[in-house]
Parts: sequence; C-alpha cells; structure tokens
Amino acid sequence: MTKANDPLKSIQSRIDELEQTISERGEQIKSRTHQLKKDLQDELSPVELVKRHPVESAGISFVTGILAGRAVRGLISPRKPKAAKKKVTTGEPATKKATIPPELSPLKVALGSIGIELLNTGKDLAITWVKSRVESKTRKPA
Repeated sequence: MTKANDPLKSIQSRIDELEQTISERGEQIKSRTHQLKKDLQDELSPVELVKRHPVESAGISFVTGILAGRAVRGLISPRKPKAAKKKVTTGEPATKKATIPPELSPLKVALGSIGIELLNTGKDLAITWVKSRVESKTRKPA
C-alpha cells in the first residue's frame, strides 16, 4: 500500500514546492515594484529635473514670468477701443449692416495666450525629456 501513496506524496510535495516558488516570486515582484516606484519618483522629482536641466528650467521660469506679466498688464491696463468697421458687400444694399463679432474680454484673451504658451512649453519639455531619455539609453550599452 505504500507504493500507491508514493505518487500522491510526490504530487503533494511538488504542489508545496510550487506554492513556495509562487510566494517567493510574488515577494520579488513586490520588492521590484517598490524599487521602481522609488526610482521613478526620484528621477521625475522637480528638484532633480531642475538639477539636470538648469537652462531649460530657467527658460521656463522666464517665459512663465513674461506670460504672467502680460496677463496682469492685460487685466489692469485700460483697453483702447478699436474703431468698428462696417462691412459692405457688392451684391447687397448699403443699408444692411454687417455683423461685427463681439470683442473678447481682456481676461479671455490673456487666458487664451497663456494656454497656448503653456501648451507650447509643455511640448518643448516633453521633447527635451524624450531626447534626454533616448540619449541616456543609447549611452549605457556603449
């Protein structure tokens, strides 16, 4: 009867070994995940980015200052009214008035300009970051 139980014992021992291996691998994955998270936080922290790219950081600060100044100046200074032009087409009688689009408020204009500049700055930052990542990846194997 011991021979009949031997295959069952070997199967049970194999299952125990596999469970142990699975738990070890799970712990390894958890530790690697925590290490990767820590490395990413260190690499992408604002302080590290400024240390690695001081010129770009200064440029971003400069552009942000200019944009903020323009926005504040646009909100504070009085806006000069523009002369409304009447648009007359050749096929219509001169008595019809053309529709003139309403003027945008200075706040909307300033916010629109800031939004466009922020998008351009973000694009430039993303391109710079991708370039640095590609360069760092190509330097390591060499």
